[in-house]
Amino acid sequence: MLKAKNQKPKTFIYGIEITKPWSKEMYDHNERTEEHLKDQILAAFQKTYTNMAIPMDEDGLRDMAHEIAGYRYGEGFSIDDIKEETIKGIVNMPGFQLHETMYYLHHKGYVKTQAMGLIGYQPDPHLVPYWEVK
Repeated sequence: MLKAKNQKPKTFIYGIEITKPWSKEMYDHNERTEEHLKDQILAAFQKTYTNMAIPMDEDGLRDMAHEIAGYRYGEGFSIDDIKEETIKGIVNMPGFQLHETMYYLHHKGYVKTQAMGLIGYQPDPHLVPYWEVK
């Protein structure tokens, strides 16, 4: 009976119990959500790329590529080089990096608020979540 009093209350997000180590349900949710988030980032990047007729958007493209890749593309990189490397970065992005990248892309207005976020990662206390908080 004493043991039950000292137990931490269970935490649920999207109806999934948050556990350590991660449960199969947590991995399944994150796999589905990662694909959706990558599609959202890719669509936003493609939109920025196609708006390249506006000179200011090259700066936006380089900024977005920096948030995705984690390093800046200087003037020595062609726009096609940046596009190719950034798309590879999106496709191969691990979950922890995707979670962090979504915060910054959302904060800068590149992606909209999402219905769901990844679970099991720490939220960034300095930025507004990229998912709908209910």
